[in-house]
Amino acid sequence: AGRRRRRDARARFRARDAPDAPALDRDDVPRAASWAWSSRLQALRAMSAIEDGDGEGVVVDCCCGHALLALGCASEANATRVVAIDRSEAEIERAKKNVARAKKEVEMVGGDGAAVDSVDLRLGDGLSALRDDERVDVLVVAGVGANTMARVLEEGGCGGSGNRRGSLKRVVLNPPAKDGAQVRRWLHANDYRVVDERLVVENGTMHLILCAENETAATKRPFTMRDEIIGPCLGAQSPKESPLLKLYVKKRLEWVREVRRQSSLNLTRLERLADAGDAVAVSRLREDVAHYDEMEAILLEFFGVNVEEQRRNVEAELERQIVSSFEGFDDNPTELVYKVVDPEESDGRLGICRQFLDEDAANELLSSLVSSPPVTWAQRSIVVWQPDKGVTKEVVQPRLVSWAGDLPYKYSGQTLDPVPVPEVLRRLQTAVEAKCGATFNHILLNRYRDGDDSMAFHADDEPELGKNACIAAVSVGHTRKFDVQVKSRAKKKTSIFLEHGSLMVMDGSLQHTHYHAVPKNRVPTNGKERINITFRYLRGPPGWRQDDDDATTSQV
Repeated sequence: AGRRRRRDARARFRARDAPDAPALDRDDVPRAASWAWSSRLQALRAMSAIEDGDGEGVVVDCCCGHALLALGCASEANATRVVAIDRSEAEIERAKKNVARAKKEVEMVGGDGAAVDSVDLRLGDGLSALRDDERVDVLVVAGVGANTMARVLEEGGCGGSGNRRGSLKRVVLNPPAKDGAQVRRWLHANDYRVVDERLVVENGTMHLILCAENETAATKRPFTMRDEIIGPCLGAQSPKESPLLKLYVKKRLEWVREVRRQSSLNLTRLERLADAGDAVAVSRLREDVAHYDEMEAILLEFFGVNVEEQRRNVEAELERQIVSSFEGFDDNPTELVYKVVDPEESDGRLGICRQFLDEDAANELLSSLVSSPPVTWAQRSIVVWQPDKGVTKEVVQPRLVSWAGDLPYKYSGQTLDPVPVPEVLRRLQTAVEAKCGATFNHILLNRYRDGDDSMAFHADDEPELGKNACIAAVSVGHTRKFDVQVKSRAKKKTSIFLEHGSLMVMDGSLQHTHYHAVPKNRVPTNGKERINITFRYLRGPPGWRQDDDDATTSQV
């Protein structure tokens, strides 16, 4: 419940420090409620005004609260009778005091108090306070949420083919602005057509006011998602014409992005469960995320942003960054080419073979490691060095790991025991050794399930790797950025992109002079994973030192 309340609080359409809008015309304020009249009540009264053909002119204000709207309608909206209903005894008592005060205010200026007397206050839940034979020409439901609003309308005979639909000319609804889409959906499902929509700000909160009339099958129009989330009347306007409309759509966009973020997090958590068997829940969450994506696209389109064009621009920018990151390497995608990262710092090199595996081989390798893995994936706790703070910290790895090799390997406070090398990785190791001209005896796999999985800056400088170790890594799956940063200068960084089927090599003194990392990915991965298979040569078990080495131990 606490989490739900916090989410709702973020979803509110707040307009802090904004004046009430639109500005209230003091000349149009009803004397019967002049001491507390507002722009919101003004808009409600305007939509509730009795017009020719509105039957006997009976206005019912359900959930009336202080009854100020009822007083305004009785004195200025041509209503012959106004019924104000609330289920709270305290609110009805408050309303009675307001009626008495209104009568005095009107009589003080020589007015007729008869209009005030026409306000009929009743205690009851919704329209249950009315007799079945009492007619309702205009129904107002204001100041309650969409769920309460729907209940009041349905239980009061105003939903679908309810018994009050015959005399009812229109409904005027004032839900919280965040509930606008839900209310419009209900109106369409119950054969109402929205004919007017207005936005007002009162006490720093934005309110939505809708007026809807009965709709027949012959006049029923298509109901689009744009109609639902922006509104058929508001959506016909331009954000340039109305600052309030621009704010409303902006707040709706913030809300959509927030609930989409939460749905995505829930989906990720469910998919990451080792025993995830709730396929129905996963499917439902995927549909929710897709629905919010569609909503976001419509809202952005309202501001003139084409989501598809924006996505193409992002992809083009990513491709530009990828091409730029390989500047300084020989342009031969099938060969392993090297570049000294920072000549003024060390002889440490990065090597890259962008097409080490062809498309079919890379796809087959990725599928074998994900669908029917020959290795066991786990999420472990490690101790990481934070160079910016100069301290170590224990964290849960934000990715899955697996390993294989003849010797144990200790890094980041954990020891990986020897595990037989599966045949698929043995064949890959042989190909990598042939390409690099080096020998390896340990394989570490990192599985990045989405863009949120990452690897912090670190160096593979464990003693058992020896001096100037050669480390090779094959990447399959989604393209990810790989950062290399000088240890002595935290802001000096080099980046390359590791593509599907690529081979990357680090050698020379790179591990002693630089850190490397796989940062979180801001570009959507579209559900694609990335697996990095890293090959190392361990000169001995944990605790081995360079001095222990003999002349026969070599990686080359």
